[in-house]
Amino acid sequence: MNGNEMNRPRVLFAILDWGMGHASRSAPLIAHALRQNWEVHIASKGTALAFLQSQFQSPGIVFHKKPGPDIRYARRGNLIKIALQVPAFLSSIKAEEYWTKSLVSRHNITHIVSDNCYGVSHPSVPAALISHQLQLPVPFPLRKLAKAFVIRQARRFQAVWVPDTADFALSGKLAAANTLDHQVAIGVLSRLPLDCEQGKWKRVGMVSGPEPHRSLMEKALKAWILSDNSPGLLIAGRPNGQIEQQDNLTIWPNPTPEELSSALRGAQTVVCRSGYSSLLDLAALGKPAILVPTPGQPEQLQLAAFWKQRWGMAVLTQSDLENGLVPPTTGTIDSYEPNVLASAVLQAFVTH
Repeated sequence: MNGNEMNRPRVLFAILDWGMGHASRSAPLIAHALRQNWEVHIASKGTALAFLQSQFQSPGIVFHKKPGPDIRYARRGNLIKIALQVPAFLSSIKAEEYWTKSLVSRHNITHIVSDNCYGVSHPSVPAALISHQLQLPVPFPLRKLAKAFVIRQARRFQAVWVPDTADFALSGKLAAANTLDHQVAIGVLSRLPLDCEQGKWKRVGMVSGPEPHRSLMEKALKAWILSDNSPGLLIAGRPNGQIEQQDNLTIWPNPTPEELSSALRGAQTVVCRSGYSSLLDLAALGKPAILVPTPGQPEQLQLAAFWKQRWGMAVLTQSDLENGLVPPTTGTIDSYEPNVLASAVLQAFVTH
């Protein structure tokens, strides 16, 4: 190994696998690292790992499957089901710690960027935590305990990066209510380019979320699009799926960033989850949408309410979506230039 190779940064990106949202918002930072010719290691599992493998084919990337819980949801009673899985989640943090120590040693990792993976840090390696959820949306009696938990986990990291504006215009109380000394806003993260032509589809539905709610949403969005004769597009969120055509409905399992940006920009009506990564994409494009929180996910319920209050967005329950009760699009949102500040923060973190 020559001197240049020895001095080359080796950056581990660890990404939470609760859907594709964390993978999607981390993608611009991974792309920046590749442009800098750093050695990039990506660690995740499940759908998130499959998505990232489909997006990044560079020989400069090493993919790893990391430990982590398989969080399961129910059609109803999600809060109870999630609460029963908390012990497994806490245990997974310890498993991540052991796994990280081994990986750092084997690959001489120089820096870590962890998107909500609390256990992926190392006492001898600079590590940054990406999170917009510094105040966990739990019932009032548990808030002090939840705040203490987040602070304790955040202290593992040299920096905490919040993908939001300095005034928390997008995440609201989720980040603003728990300010940390080493917390910094890094602006909007989005993999979507802004210079694409507008697509031809009038209705666009974006499927996301864990099962069984992902499949329930897909079925409902198909029915909604097929109920109208205008061209409609379903973004199915299946990295290994196939393109399908059903009458006026086109189904894209895993579009490119350019294809997705074009489709969203040209749509008259967009229906999507109120997951934070989807909201970041809307903010980058300045595009209003009808928001459908995943049932039993307090974070998405809180974000949907905040965006309805701040930007006037229409909010729809999944039950109403399944019954075809889709309201007109309402609201407007400012557009925010994505990735510029975040890339500068990452560059400074790795090279200074």
